[in-house]
Amino acid sequence: MITINSILGNFNKDLGLQEKHKQMSKMNLCETIRIHRSESQRVRMRKTSDKGTDIALTLPQGTQLRHNDVVMLTQDKMIVVEIEPENVALVLIKENIGGRDSLEIPVRIGHTIGNLHRPIRIDGRKIYFPVQADTEIEMFKRLLDPVIDHIEISKIQIVFEPEEGMHMHEH
Repeated sequence: MITINSILGNFNKDLGLQEKHKQMSKMNLCETIRIHRSESQRVRMRKTSDKGTDIALTLPQGTQLRHNDVVMLTQDKMIVVEIEPENVALVLIKENIGGRDSLEIPVRIGHTIGNLHRPIRIDGRKIYFPVQADTEIEMFKRLLDPVIDHIEISKIQIVFEPEEGMHMHEH
């Protein structure tokens, strides 16, 4: 068993790690451990990589694992964390808003999602948050009916990572 005590970096943010990952992938020297988003804040866990390596993570308190974090790097092995894709709602705010609507629509959306204690990710006019079932999409459409002409709501499956720095809890 390999014990891992820290995160070395994330190849989405570190060009050096990204290049090293490309090189090592070509030589079949990369391994992944898959976790669910709900496990990303656990500081102690045991996982098996996609190539069968037994791994014990014992990370410092407060550590959060992110998609494409590199947790081990040697001459002949790189181990990377992958967050499993999950079902999320995508709320797209259309460009047909103005005047009073430019305040009302985002406030209604934020209030509705916030009341249900969902973590969010914002990307321009898109808001993402996790859902468990298709019925939740219909529920959000009903809850947001007063502004439905200005938004589109759909379900997609992606690797969801909430906005950094936001306190969150889910019910």
